[in-house]
Amino acid sequence: MPQISEDEVRAALDRVQDPELSHSLVELGLIREIDIDDDRVHIELQLTTPHCPFAAQIEQSIREALLALDGVNQVSVNRLCMGDA
Repeated sequence: MPQISEDEVRAALDRVQDPELSHSLVELGLIREIDIDDDRVHIELQLTTPHCPFAAQIEQSIREALLALDGVNQVSVNRLCMGDA
């Protein structure tokens, strides 16, 4: 099974939209880091507020988008808040 590339991950994340702002997470600069280890993808997601009402929904959308990619079997998302990173 070929390893997924960062470009493929970024393209999938570009289709995930912030439900409040109606722009992609990539376009908004909310994806801070992408780490790929074989079939596992780790994402650093930087939210604008610690109590973002859509945080769980955004995280679920990230997981669904990445798990749909051939070669990805595990996704972890670390949520940061502006000022944490």
